Amino acid sequence: MNASLTDACGVLAATLLGVPLVLLPGYTLGSLTGILGFRTLAPGGRLLCSALLGLGLLPALDSLLVQAAGIPVAVLANGALGLAALVTAVRELRGRIDLPAAGRGLALAALWLGIVAYALIDIDTGTGLYQPVTVIDLVKHASLTRSIVEAGLPPVDPFFARPERAGYYYFFYTLCALVDWAGGALVDGRTAFAGMAFWTGIGLLGLLDRLLAATGLVRDVAPRRVRLATLLVLPAGGLDILLVIRNRIETGLWIPIPEWLNEQVLNWPSSLIWVPHHVAGALAGWLGLLTLADAADGTRRARGTTVAVAGIAFAACAGLSVWVCLGTVAAAGTWLALLAIERRWRDAGRLVAAGVVAALLAAPYLSGLLASRSEAEQAIAFAVRSFGPLEGAADGPALSLLRLILLPVNYYLAFGVFAAGAFLFWRIVPRREAHASEAGRLLTIVAASSLLIGGFLRSAILYNDLGWRVVLLAQVATLIWSVAALTRGAGARLRLPGLIAVLLLLGYATTLYGFAGMRAYQTSSHPSFAFLNGRPDIDRALRAAYAWAGAHLPRDLVLQAAPGAPRVFDFGLYGSQPVAVADREARLFGAPEAAVAARLAQVEPMFRDALDADAVRRRAEATGIGALIVTAQDAPWNNPDSWVWRGRPLYASPLVRILSVEDLDGAPR
Repeated sequence: MNASLTDACGVLAATLLGVPLVLLPGYTLGSLTGILGFRTLAPGGRLLCSALLGLGLLPALDSLLVQAAGIPVAVLANGALGLAALVTAVRELRGRIDLPAAGRGLALAALWLGIVAYALIDIDTGTGLYQPVTVIDLVKHASLTRSIVEAGLPPVDPFFARPERAGYYYFFYTLCALVDWAGGALVDGRTAFAGMAFWTGIGLLGLLDRLLAATGLVRDVAPRRVRLATLLVLPAGGLDILLVIRNRIETGLWIPIPEWLNEQVLNWPSSLIWVPHHVAGALAGWLGLLTLADAADGTRRARGTTVAVAGIAFAACAGLSVWVCLGTVAAAGTWLALLAIERRWRDAGRLVAAGVVAALLAAPYLSGLLASRSEAEQAIAFAVRSFGPLEGAADGPALSLLRLILLPVNYYLAFGVFAAGAFLFWRIVPRREAHASEAGRLLTIVAASSLLIGGFLRSAILYNDLGWRVVLLAQVATLIWSVAALTRGAGARLRLPGLIAVLLLLGYATTLYGFAGMRAYQTSSHPSFAFLNGRPDIDRALRAAYAWAGAHLPRDLVLQAAPGAPRVFDFGLYGSQPVAVADREARLFGAPEAAVAARLAQVEPMFRDALDADAVRRRAEATGIGALIVTAQDAPWNNPDSWVWRGRPLYASPLVRILSVEDLDGAPR
């Protein structure tokens, strides 16, 4: 079957499986707890809130259940919750559904699903396989999901074979693994991830709906107008398109990913495609804070379920994104200090109690995370947020000083219309009104905390994921402020001042350019992307070879491809067997850097140098490799006397061969 059709069917199946495994269990949790006024919501709001609760609570609960009893038990538990919700939902929503509104909602959902599929599936022309640029991260998502399905939790390291388990925030991938397992042959790690990306987008709308209601900032605005404003600004990115044009003038090249020219503040559609696990972390963190804020405001009767729900959400936040969790902890600490100053001991006690619940639930995950990462002690460093246009203009203390002075400009450029919307909000809305509710005050606390962390701290593991992802919390706040500002005043039309309109158009341009670059990156001739999908014919042949290996070779057999390029992807996208070492970024899941370098030194020469069969076999056996997958791009392929052509291959096609290590000393074919 054509790979594009297979992927599209897989994405659709994974999305549909999200209904019984995420959406309906979230509905049951909302009905049981009554959290966030769930029982009083209209049908559309209730479904959005269900997605929020499913993504904000289930990752922690399911991860504990998978670790204790396995994936099948977790699937059955979610399914049972979903079945209970189905009966309740039919009874509660019967006769209350607005059919025209439901039709519009389904149309928007179909559009969003199409965007997800566009950004994440392969395009198979029959002669070549054209991968989206998102495979840069998708290889991690797919391989970690596969690892959980095969070996449970904590996951084994999919990038580096070692006895220690992987050290990573894996809660989002637990949901992906449930979908992958339940989907059988229709769904794999890639398409399960795509399905969860779809539902994370729905959950984001649920969070925005509940925050707008809790803050009271749009209390007197027609709901349809609020929805219009939300959908108007949500797709907009920052002003990175200006940096793209500047870079084009200077270098003559179009860079496919605009956010690579500065420290990232990804627009919402791109974040949902590239890193939905971090977005889900922001949803969970906000869910915990908002639950407690509702109780502090007195809008909901505080019960034990309030603390329990908030604690579960905070635990989920930790396992969904440790970087977003740091911002949530900083905001919670600031809020706790303010509550203590105000002598609101009951509210402070609930916050502390929720933190204790979170710590207990997240303890197994956190202990494994720290134990499995060699660089845990130096994971975070102090540094002023870098600013793309400045880099190279100075160095040392002078550069740090310039970064500090221009940090507000840096953030304004990165946030774009949301920065302008926030400024407009604070110009027209008095602080007393903005902070009239506890949720409204939390918007300011969370935004300030996350911007300070993102401005002065960075993660020291491969990339600055801390600085890139913690600002998601502030992005939620600035989005709420922007919607509130645009809907102020009388009349049915939105308030769109000239500057806002210009920034909105530039934000759209940034987002659209980035999505175009996901497919058009090969035409840009940018050297940073030359290694990616350079031979579509070989990638198509590799996908077929890995599919054969998954069906015919033992699942625990270490199947090694060439790790020599800066990055390789096919092993994680399509493979079912483990790999000895993935590539130069194989320490992503916590493997020691020295061990990765040593194994690369053992493995790379097999695919690069003129070694005889005995030498290759010795190196392979020393690293636990059971079979080698070789392509027409590897140097030994073009030598008719090399080990590639000795012995009978397990699998052979015009561009790919799989050979058993124990057969490498055989006679020429």
